[in-house]
Amino acid sequence: MKRLLVIGVGCQIQALRAVEQQLGLEKLYVLGTPCVDNVTRAGLQKFLETTSRSPDTVVHYEFMQDFRVHFKHEDGSTETVPFFGLKTNQLKDIFAPSCLSCFDYVNSLADLVVGYMGAPFGWQWIVVRNPTGQEMLDLVMGQLDTQPVMSQGNRQQAVQQSIPAYDQGVTLPMWAAKMMGVVIERFGPKGLEYARFSIDSHFTRNYLYVKRDRPEKLEAHVPEFAKRIVNQYKLPKT
Repeated sequence: MKRLLVIGVGCQIQALRAVEQQLGLEKLYVLGTPCVDNVTRAGLQKFLETTSRSPDTVVHYEFMQDFRVHFKHEDGSTETVPFFGLKTNQLKDIFAPSCLSCFDYVNSLADLVVGYMGAPFGWQWIVVRNPTGQEMLDLVMGQLDTQPVMSQGNRQQAVQQSIPAYDQGVTLPMWAAKMMGVVIERFGPKGLEYARFSIDSHFTRNYLYVKRDRPEKLEAHVPEFAKRIVNQYKLPKT
């Protein structure tokens, strides 16, 4: 095997790049996706049981840029739940510590990254990181429908509100969550600004986790670009 395409999330690609020179490949292509918040099997079950109307029939779910979790069920039906309706007070501890201390949400070591985080709802977002990524995109460009990158709204207020909501495990009644979801969907961040919202909210959360649980590693572990993002916001005292 001399030419290889690898598809993975940030932590997988970090491991791949660490051994790339020992693989003896003529060419390595790396297609990445953004990633956040893997959970244990028990944590997944807890998430499904506290969130979905039919946890035993869920075959797929995704946190989408319309600020809703989209579930697909065995019978083909779909279900959406607003982010703000999640039972955060019960779900704070289901995430893997490795994910809560990760600052590579955007998969920076891939050649080409594809995901939805920087695109309007229903579209995907593509980041070409190097000539190999451009080569990969050129192979399929003729088969793609494209539109210019867009950005709308301001993420900073939404991020600031998300910090205590997660940190204190705030859970809204579903009627309030749906109302807030409608307002956010209409006036909130979209496109690149949604991507910034997603990055900023997870970086602030993860910074607090490392500061509290591994304070001795904080300065060395958190990259400077993450610190600059986190410093834009008011964090609770620890």
